[in-house]
Amino acid sequence: MNIKDISIRAGAGVIYILVVLLGLLGGRFLFLAVFGAILGSGLFEFYRIVEKDTAHDISKIFNILLGIIIFISVFLYMEGVYAYLLPVSILAYLLILIASAIFLRREDILHGIIYSVFGHIYITMPLSLLMFISYSLQPDIAGNGYDLVPLLALFVFLWVNDTAAYFIGSLIGKRKLIERISPKKSVEGFIAGILFTVLGALIFARLYPGFSVAFWIGFAVVTSLSGALGDLFESLIKRTYNVKDAGHLIPGHGGILDRIDSLLMAVPAVFLYLILFLSF
Repeated sequence: MNIKDISIRAGAGVIYILVVLLGLLGGRFLFLAVFGAILGSGLFEFYRIVEKDTAHDISKIFNILLGIIIFISVFLYMEGVYAYLLPVSILAYLLILIASAIFLRREDILHGIIYSVFGHIYITMPLSLLMFISYSLQPDIAGNGYDLVPLLALFVFLWVNDTAAYFIGSLIGKRKLIERISPKKSVEGFIAGILFTVLGALIFARLYPGFSVAFWIGFAVVTSLSGALGDLFESLIKRTYNVKDAGHLIPGHGGILDRIDSLLMAVPAVFLYLILFLSF
């Protein structure tokens, strides 16, 4: 990789981080706008990849629209504005999919439905859970309403883990982690990612002493392990469909899915961790 490519990659990465920070630090409405856009882009890239393996096109517009509606429904639910829109939108989506299997004369309709539903399990659900992390747990974390601390910690830990794994793996990586899925990832990079993320957790423990050091270290380890799993899973999807990048939206990085792959597995894992930790 030459200097120009590195500069483009670094510049695009900085812009992406700034956009994410805008969504996190700008309050709940900017969060809704930024991550709603990320959700729509991620769904578009996913359905564009998997529809090649079906006998007919998956309706990307329909699935993206319903994904955004579900995302907004979660926001309204957490705000206490309209509690019934979330279950109604999910049930309506499922009914439309079932009706399409009955009335549309297409081959392999079941695979299309499976791909459609899995796209929301894989992308819409984790991004929606981000709001549950910031809203439903706030009495135990930092007060009332939207709380950015757990979200900020989640993203910082993911970025530290990815950066450390990339650079340490590039410098001293010898042993392949899972070569059949991602030949460039090494055991050394994987371990370095965990260690540097734990160091980041110690900093958070100093900045936010309301929780113990053990809590922050556990948070970091769960984030690091689940983030690595998400990275590998997206690599498996791309290898299965024989594509290099999920998209081309971010120069030097690929698409949105290539940037949020770690996040998609880390969010459910961290959500479970917070519930279990705060239950004791």
